[in-house]
Amino acid sequence: MNNQFKVGKETLLDPNAVEYQWIRNLASDGNSPQQINTVIQRCLGGTAQTADTLRKVALNKLPVHQLFSRLKEEE
Repeated sequence: MNNQFKVGKETLLDPNAVEYQWIRNLASDGNSPQQINTVIQRCLGGTAQTADTLRKVALNKLPVHQLFSRLKEEE
């Protein structure tokens, strides 16, 4: 899978961004966390850990600063 994460800082800081809404819709449709993470990686890039963190941020399980920390670690 493509490891380059394709979502910018402004998008990640917007809790109403379409990317977050899309992830919330995937969850509300009954997809498992692993299924959602796989789709995130395919569509938005990043590592498995980034996808998992992004999913958790979208679902309000983690604050967005943890996603930025994850991305910084992966640079």
